[in-house]
Amino acid sequence: MASWRISGSRALLTAGVALSAVLTATLPAQAAHAPGGVDDWGTVVDTKDCVQADAWVVRVKGLGKILDAKLFQSHYPITPQAPKQHAGGKELVNLSPMGIGLGKISALYSRAMGHAHPASTSGGHDIPARGEVYADAGGASVDIGLPYIANPAGGTQLSPFGVHVEGITVSAYSQPAKPVAFTGGAARGYISVAGARIIDIPPIWAVNLGVRIPEDYTQAPLALATTNEQVTTDIKGNPTKGPNGAYKYDPKSTSGYVNGIHASVLGTEVADVTVAHAAVLRDPKVTDQFAPKLPVRAESRADSDRAAAPARPASKACAPFAPPRAAAGGMQDMSSCW
Repeated sequence: MASWRISGSRALLTAGVALSAVLTATLPAQAAHAPGGVDDWGTVVDTKDCVQADAWVVRVKGLGKILDAKLFQSHYPITPQAPKQHAGGKELVNLSPMGIGLGKISALYSRAMGHAHPASTSGGHDIPARGEVYADAGGASVDIGLPYIANPAGGTQLSPFGVHVEGITVSAYSQPAKPVAFTGGAARGYISVAGARIIDIPPIWAVNLGVRIPEDYTQAPLALATTNEQVTTDIKGNPTKGPNGAYKYDPKSTSGYVNGIHASVLGTEVADVTVAHAAVLRDPKVTDQFAPKLPVRAESRADSDRAAAPARPASKACAPFAPPRAAAGGMQDMSSCW
């Protein structure tokens, strides 16, 4: 299994020098992010067709409770705040909602669609598929800071807490009579504190791979980070629960969301960021009737084994379909997604 590589000064982590300016209180130690509620899925609206999708490239909450911005959000059905698709091409985009600098991103994209899935090649027309719902998002280079402080000499940002990732892409896909399927990955990345790279993110991401900063549980936690965060939900976007009422991943769920990276500076909602988010909701009671009717035949043991194996996309891109053509041009290194 892939693992995090911790680097930089342990004294920096212990003292929390770079975070002290924004850290007002600490939460109890925890190993990874615990799913919250519907808001973590995204924007849930009333629909009549019982499917919807949401995607964004970056979301930042907190910074003194003054900010909650979903940047380059796409939604099905289309809302006043979110169209069906965003594609930013190769140009570098500065992120500054409400005048607050959060970083830079290039070759961004997000898509959300219902009763369809993308063509197998970038730039193709959507393929109608009744009862299906699909979302994906990503970018060639994402550099986020809480808040963002550029390094005048170039290289690693000087932000109190920074996340950098290249070639990131995630997808969520739900088809009639099948559970929701997620993909997520990136070429490379790191987390930084005040210009020092303290965590190198491995190129092959395990699902819900997380780290506590610092790792030493005798010290108060300063931050949490999770890659390839996959969460199942009910058809209203609430995280699925086990018998004890706590969150439990449901392999049969038809709905849920995936975050490429979810990072939090701990405190009283000081800062929380998700990079590359894809979410889908599908009500099986309404949409399973649209599942293809396959001919019944005798099934061999080999057939059964193949059916049980998870499907993998033919492309080396993480999503089962290529990103939009405008964004695909900037996605140079995707060979490590699987």
